[in-house]
Amino acid sequence: MTVVIGFNFPIVHDNAVAVIIDGKLVFAAEEERFTRHKHSPYEPPINALVQAYKFLIKRGVKPDDVDAYAVNFHPRLLPKSFRDIKYFEEYFIGYFKGYGIPISEAIKGFFKSLFFGNATYLDYAKKLVLHAAKKAGYQISHDIKIYPVEHHLTHAATAYYFSGFNSATVLTIDGRGEVDSTVVWKVKNGEFEKIVSIPIWDGSIGELWDFVTMNIGFDWLEGPGKAMGLAPYGKSDSEIEMKFLEVFRLEDKDYPYILSEKFRKKKILDLAYSSYYSNYQVIADYITGGKINWNPKGTIDQRAANIAYELQSFTDNLLLHIGKWAKSHTGEDKVALAGGVALNAKANMELYYSHIFNDVFIFPAANDAGGPIGAAAYVYEHVLGGKMQHGRLKNVYLGPEYDDETIKKVIQDSKFRAEYVGDDVSAVVDIVAKGGIITWYQGRAELGPRALGNRSIVADPTRKDYWRLVNDIKGREWWRPLAPSLLDEDKDVYFKDPVSHEFMILMLRYKDEEVCKRVPVTCHVDFTARPQTVTKDQNRTWYDLIKGFKDLKGEGLIMNTSFNLAGEPLVETPQDALRSFAVKGFDAMYMQGWIIYKK
Repeated sequence: MTVVIGFNFPIVHDNAVAVIIDGKLVFAAEEERFTRHKHSPYEPPINALVQAYKFLIKRGVKPDDVDAYAVNFHPRLLPKSFRDIKYFEEYFIGYFKGYGIPISEAIKGFFKSLFFGNATYLDYAKKLVLHAAKKAGYQISHDIKIYPVEHHLTHAATAYYFSGFNSATVLTIDGRGEVDSTVVWKVKNGEFEKIVSIPIWDGSIGELWDFVTMNIGFDWLEGPGKAMGLAPYGKSDSEIEMKFLEVFRLEDKDYPYILSEKFRKKKILDLAYSSYYSNYQVIADYITGGKINWNPKGTIDQRAANIAYELQSFTDNLLLHIGKWAKSHTGEDKVALAGGVALNAKANMELYYSHIFNDVFIFPAANDAGGPIGAAAYVYEHVLGGKMQHGRLKNVYLGPEYDDETIKKVIQDSKFRAEYVGDDVSAVVDIVAKGGIITWYQGRAELGPRALGNRSIVADPTRKDYWRLVNDIKGREWWRPLAPSLLDEDKDVYFKDPVSHEFMILMLRYKDEEVCKRVPVTCHVDFTARPQTVTKDQNRTWYDLIKGFKDLKGEGLIMNTSFNLAGEPLVETPQDALRSFAVKGFDAMYMQGWIIYKK
């Protein structure tokens, strides 16, 4: 047995842990689910590591049995100025999180980097691992091996190894890695060939989204997802469109795109690395005319919506251009995507419908939460000499396990009225069909930002006013779209040229306006949705819920949004679920065989 654990290091955001055993992904969890801080900014994945160890220990694998660890940044590839400050940054994180980095080590590491180019602070990562093992109740008795993997290579590994493709074009599009922001790869038989890489100073689509969306009223890390939902409320604005086209220049020879000379910074001094970030604020200010102050929960600001529209339109067209460029340079007719920008389900839709490639796969945790998976997979195959179990990913129910006795005790302690129904969800179907809004909790949590039937909120999609009602209950902006989960066999009933897609990371167009009128809660204003197709093999109880709703109401589709309140990550533990359920607005909850009632 060969065991590899991947985790994020250095600590930035969307921190997570993954476990691969004998080439199979068996566990993955995001730190945000335990700290309850969305995106876990600067929170080391201590809790996720503890849960990974507990998962392994239940299977007779002790922390001492782990063969290797992998992290999703390579310190030797980081710019020196950035690397230098990381010694102190990681020291403070380690100090305040209690995993014991002495100040003397931080100072020594800083000066070694500053004067001698010493490029590793993985000793800090080792202390994190030892601390987490101790919290799980074990001491690691030997020196552990931690292998760093280039950031974009970790994204490429997730896209490739879980696509089921033997050979493919792989696109990794991000804010930045060590320095790269976009990379085009050709991958065949597990060998990764970098065709072209675009560093942050030559153009970052991810940083463009971060800074433009902050300028139109959204928060860091939250802005891109919200702006994608706002974009259909906007209108074409030729002035804003021309500004985007002034910033980026499309190339046909050496690069698929590049920042125009007007905005591109020359890489002269490594010490100027931080100025590349400030440059994106300059670009955002140029496009938006400065910050737009409005209340996103009130009336939509039309200029903010128009900017979001043009940002999305620009990105759609740019991804198509990158796809054509990449295909012509790789010769591969299948494509796999990862990196934070690959969470843009609308741009993914345009790539899918373009038929530039014969098949499209997007890794569901495309952001940095997927990095540990790619790092572990790459180390397993390219360092330890194993062979990944290479098939199409079908589900991501990879979080910690909560057994039936634990669930029963939590429910009994809650004092809510509850009845045990097992896998017979007909009573739950009846509640939904009669207009009840329910929360749904079962099994292991989904990896990634989308609820996929284990941590969901469910409602009848035919009741038009429920769009605003569900958003109000969650505390979200009223205009945000709500997603459908549907029977895989019914996808042709609702969508144009559909494909089975389990992860809600690819939008599809509804067949026509009449179909949208039947399920208005899950039809966005541009007649699109971000669906999850469901089979019985994938998630039997979830399938039975949708099938039961179809039997009663005639629609093989339900409204499914993430089980969380505004500003929070998905619920993780049964206790989290009951706390959120208790707040307001929900009528009942299905929890792993139990129906819990408010009244």
